Formats: sequence, structure tokens, C-alpha cells
Amino acid sequence: MISADDTVARLLEEHPEVVDVLEEFHAHFKHLRNTLLRKVMGPRVTVAQAARIAGVPVEEMLTVLRRAVGESDPASHPAISPEGRGDAGDPSREETRPAALAAVPDSRQVHIDVREDIARGQEPFARIMAAVKGLREGDVFVLRAPFEPIPLYDVLGKRGFAHWTESLGAADWRLWFYRDAAPGGAATSSAAPGSQAPAPGRLVRIDVRGLEPPQPMVLVLEQLEGLGAGQGLEVIHDRRPLLLYPQLDERGFAHDTDEPEAGVVRILIRRKSATG
Repeated sequence: MISADDTVARLLEEHPEVVDVLEEFHAHFKHLRNTLLRKVMGPRVTVAQAARIAGVPVEEMLTVLRRAVGESDPASHPAISPEGRGDAGDPSREETRPAALAAVPDSRQVHIDVREDIARGQEPFARIMAAVKGLREGDVFVLRAPFEPIPLYDVLGKRGFAHWTESLGAADWRLWFYRDAAPGGAATSSAAPGSQAPAPGRLVRIDVRGLEPPQPMVLVLEQLEGLGAGQGLEVIHDRRPLLLYPQLDERGFAHDTDEPEAGVVRILIRRKSATG
């Protein structure tokens, strides 16, 4: 039976027809019709997070999804209620501005508005991560979005950012990301003492220059799934793949990026060794 912890990727793999149901909850889910974007976005979003994005109670979404795939009695299914959407009631959300944000001057605030990007059907994640990468010590990142981007909390949380969220309207959210403690940085290189460098002759090389996004990232992730023990992956790119780095971090891969010549970006990826 569909549960709140199921990922959207797994849900759509088993029941591709429910993309229509998800889109009825929130227009943003129409992007899941793109199979390449679905492969990238789906694994990081659970049904519970999807419900929060849509602004509905998770039990309502579960009931609708279960009914759509024949897992429940249709008579017990509540109708989707647009008038009930909005803030689904996150008990952890603070009502007052955190002290860390109280005295941040405008000059230390980096604002990005992705509402128009999303309205045009463009995925804004790369733009967001580029802004985060450019933050200076003491800067605060302020994001304006048409919905609450729940998965972003986890992505930036792993980079040392706390967040505070404001709901300004039915389709207007402002999110503040700030370093509440020493973050350890958000560098493009994640090499660590525990990373395992590939042995000579064990480096797989792929060239993704000229491919349209998100094909380069999808190809890299597919190649990583097939790597053997001790193998590493060298990716030749025409730009720094900002959207790829969080995916590598989450999958336990270390990565280094350099630019050996103009117009050529090289990313060396290897699996982190087990500790202990």
C-alpha cells in the first residue's frame, strides 16, 4: 500500500498513471511528465513532502492516491479541496523571525525569485545552487517561490544552512537560509580523508559536452550505478554541473572539479571509503 515515506520516483515507477493525480494537487508536479527530470527529482521527494508542497494533509493525498490505484474503497475517498490548501500545518515552523536573522542588513541578503522560472516550466535548482555557492561569510540566502520547496531544506541543511519560512499567500513563499553554526562550507570539491581514489587504469571516462540538460546528469548517475569496486569516473563537461554535486553528496561520492583548459571542466568522482 502507498505510504507517506514512499518516494515519488517509486510511486510513478509502479503507478505511472498517478502523475495526473499529483498534477491535480499542484501544477508544479506537471514537470514529472518529463522522464529525465522525473529520474532526477523523484528520488528526493517523498509522498509526505509532496503533500506539504501541495499544501494538503498527507492523509488526504494518501487517500486520493490509494483510491487511484485501487488500494482503498472509493466511497471513503474525500474530494480534493482546493480551498483547504495552503499551509498544511507544519508544527516545526517558527512564527517569529529567528534571532540570527534579526539584524541582517540588506547588503548581506542575496535574493532569488524563481516564480517566473517555474511558471515557464524551467527547473530553477541550478540557479539556486549557483547563488548558494556564491554566498560570502555572513550572507543570508532569500528565496521567493510559488510553493514551499520542501526537499531544498534537506539539500541545504547538509551544507550547514538552517531555514525560516514565510507564507505570503496561496502561491507565494519566502524562504530564508542562514548559517546558524559553522557550516564547513559548500565547496565544489568534496574530497575527504576517507575518500577512495581509483587505482591506475580503473578510471572510466565519459564526455557529456554538448548534451542538453538534464541528460549529462542522468548519464553520470547511470554510469555511477555500474561502477565496480575501486573504479572512479572522470566526467568531461563544458560547465560546472551545480545540480549534480548534491546528488553525488547524497549517494556517498567524493568529487573534485578543475578546468584544465578554457571551455573544459573535468570532474573526478570516486566512492568514499567506509569508515572504521
